[in-house]
Amino acid sequence: MIVLPSREDKEHPAVDLDLHLPFLCFRSKQILQIITGILMEQRVVFFSADWARLTLVAECFMLYIHPLHWQHPYVPILSAQMLDFVMAPTAFLMGCHLNHFEEVAAETDDLILINIDDGTVSSSCSENVDLPDVPFASAECFTKRRKGLQLQYDLEVCHQGSGADVNEMRMLRRQWQQNLNWEIQKVTLELIVNMFRDVSGHLNYEHRVFNSEEFLKTRELANQPFYKKVLETHIFHSFLKDRLNRKMDAFTRMEVNTRSETQK
Repeated sequence: MIVLPSREDKEHPAVDLDLHLPFLCFRSKQILQIITGILMEQRVVFFSADWARLTLVAECFMLYIHPLHWQHPYVPILSAQMLDFVMAPTAFLMGCHLNHFEEVAAETDDLILINIDDGTVSSSCSENVDLPDVPFASAECFTKRRKGLQLQYDLEVCHQGSGADVNEMRMLRRQWQQNLNWEIQKVTLELIVNMFRDVSGHLNYEHRVFNSEEFLKTRELANQPFYKKVLETHIFHSFLKDRLNRKMDAFTRMEVNTRSETQK
């Protein structure tokens, strides 16, 4: 039996993944680095010795940035004969078997290399990733929310004892996964909302423009490098178009529902 949750947002994709998988593979810092690399439209390559893990983890990150959408080449599994694709000059998100890590890293500079199996994020230029940090308040909130998630099913249900009914156990496991997926979607959506909440205050709906200069001036100095790079991307421009169209999506609903009294 296949069970899909109701979709309040009709443009939100139905989720049939275990969205907590990247949370089991990476610490909060690395998850934020990967999301940053995607939002800044870098050349991102995932690696794993497990072919299935490549697609599952990449798809999870595509859902983490919703309602923003990746708009560049997306090939979660590259065969050995297709490794030349990583030399493309444009932004991309690709996946390779871990056996090709050194070969791909040597191909070209400025690749973001993500080793799923050991939970590391590096650059083809160095072990460190030269990306601006996520704004501190947004990162801190994400880290706190992530700590509140119960990611281990066995720990969640150990107090219930062992059930003899296999179908009942399957139903409980499915319900647990659906609830966890929903919680993770709320955590990642809150991250996106916290990053871009103030965008609406710098929109001119009549002339359909975004005052990026004024927006940047209102950002803390430490956060400006992050926003300067993100504001140049196709992802952000598409997001802006939706804001100017007053689109009522998951972002808008959460942004409105979580406004402070001074923002209302």
